Amino acid sequence: MTVKRRRDDRTPRVLMHRVADVRGGVSVNVTELGGDYLREGTVLSAPVNGICHVVKVAQVAAAVEDAATTVKVSKFHNLKVGDAVLTATGGVAVTIKAIEEGKTYDTLTLSATLGAIAKDGFLVEAKVAADGTKTKGELKYEPFAVNGTGKPVIQGTNLDTDAWLIAVTKGNPLPGFVADKLKGIINY
Repeated sequence: MTVKRRRDDRTPRVLMHRVADVRGGVSVNVTELGGDYLREGTVLSAPVNGICHVVKVAQVAAAVEDAATTVKVSKFHNLKVGDAVLTATGGVAVTIKAIEEGKTYDTLTLSATLGAIAKDGFLVEAKVAADGTKTKGELKYEPFAVNGTGKPVIQGTNLDTDAWLIAVTKGNPLPGFVADKLKGIINY
């Protein structure tokens, strides 16, 4: 038996009131996650064959100009190289070519421009890359619940966690089009 001790000082706490959860918790697919931590308040999809998927959201740390292909995002985003991202559904979605990890933020290099993005804007994982005219960007997974406990992500293992259907969060970084699909989550 191995006991690992870990102190958690840097991860944000966002859940204020927990009302209704998925009984027994959920299992999360870790093979598609980038990063090493699943933060509290992460949006989860409905279970597919018993496994939930993360609706990956990254908060933009610095304003992005119209023609820029690099984006600085806050830590704890779970995006990885090869993921497609969008800023709004029905628009353009581009793929991530590279991720450069920094101490306070990560820099994503995109395959094309997404247009101007304000500081504290959002990138959300898309199903596939889209040009915005012939093909429209759409979410890869439909939001269902939020993760109630921050947990380390260890590749090759199962990640079981609690999922909250009805809760109150404060400061949870969510774009409006994702928050609208979480009917039971109130975010201040």
